[in-house]
Amino acid sequence: MIGVISALAPVFLLIAFGWGARVRRLATAEQFGAVNRFGYFVLYPAFLFTLVSGADFSVGDSGEFVAAVLLGFLGVSVFGLMLLWPFRNNTPAFTSVFQGVTRWNGFSLLAAAPALYGEAGASMIGIVFGPLVFMINVICVIVLARWGAARATSMRAVLDQIIANPLVLGCSAGLLVQALGVRDLGPLSDALSLLGQAAMPVALLCVGAGLDFRALRGSAAHIGAACFGRLLAAPAIVYGVALLMGLSPLSTAVAVGVAATPTAAAGYTLAHEMGGDARLMASIITATTLFSAITMPLVIGLALH
Repeated sequence: MIGVISALAPVFLLIAFGWGARVRRLATAEQFGAVNRFGYFVLYPAFLFTLVSGADFSVGDSGEFVAAVLLGFLGVSVFGLMLLWPFRNNTPAFTSVFQGVTRWNGFSLLAAAPALYGEAGASMIGIVFGPLVFMINVICVIVLARWGAARATSMRAVLDQIIANPLVLGCSAGLLVQALGVRDLGPLSDALSLLGQAAMPVALLCVGAGLDFRALRGSAAHIGAACFGRLLAAPAIVYGVALLMGLSPLSTAVAVGVAATPTAAAGYTLAHEMGGDARLMASIITATTLFSAITMPLVIGLALH
């Protein structure tokens, strides 16, 4: 357990640095918001493209591993949709709870992966990162288009939102390059790789800068449901799927680690863009990030033993 805590400590320190920078006004919340938006539209898609296009899907039980994680998160999405009934009177708030349950902060695990799982485990996270981000973003866009304040009026409008999503575009481009067997795009690959290298620290710093403790005072039911779903139910569901599919111990531990991460900060941007409850989304990101400092070491430690 001490080893797990040590591996995750740098991740939470970066988040704390981001919070401290905002509190000390080294940069304002608005400036951090602009940086996060730049990351959402530029850095994160570049990172996802580089990661997905360079992933080796032929290693070990990578096919079964990816399938188990995707099936597990489909189960998590079903759990999230079940929360529509108790929150049906405020559907924009429901969309934020849904995002809180389903979205995962891959950067918080990938940064610690070599220390937690070794290079093999880190490679597995890279393999599943793109397909899972693609699937979750498509699902979240559909949910926001259906139940957000700015509801889409047709399936074409939903498809337009999916096609325009920068994270979906980054993953799709990476998967296309994989399918075509193109490994090197020359200077373009190098430029995207350089952009992608900035994504992880920027994402974690922006998570810290976006922590809003005052927002935690309200919407306890929404925040509690999202925290339970994201930090406890999700890893339990994915663990169950991994066992049913007979994954190796390492693959199972990595899958559980992926499911145990806090809510991704990109959910705030999507909530703001598509008529979700952005303030509640910020509260859920804050709460899951804080509580994950306790739950991630416990869940990952149990999965590794």
